[in-house]
Amino acid sequence: MKVKDKNNAAIGERIKEIRLKRNITQEALAEKVNLGSAQQVSDIERGLCGLSVAKLIEFCKVLDIDADYLLFGTATRDIKNPLNRYLSKMTPEQSRCVEELVSAYAKSCNIK
Repeated sequence: MKVKDKNNAAIGERIKEIRLKRNITQEALAEKVNLGSAQQVSDIERGLCGLSVAKLIEFCKVLDIDADYLLFGTATRDIKNPLNRYLSKMTPEQSRCVEELVSAYAKSCNIK
């Protein structure tokens, strides 16, 4: 008998939420992430089993969502945020420069 795990359940709930928002069936998701059956997706969504890192990456790609959101419930790549739209188009070096600028500004505002 499979036992529900609290962390797996939270991840599974978020997978289900995004899957439904994207109008993807469990069958279609299973096929896209190379799982054997829709039952495996159901087990993941109910927290009865977890994901390997490789499968987590596949779910993120297929559902077009951050791993941070699936793991912690926090979206860090919200494309509706204007700053993130710019950052997504920058090179790693440009992103580091922006981080330094934001960090300096935050310090000047006494934000730690």
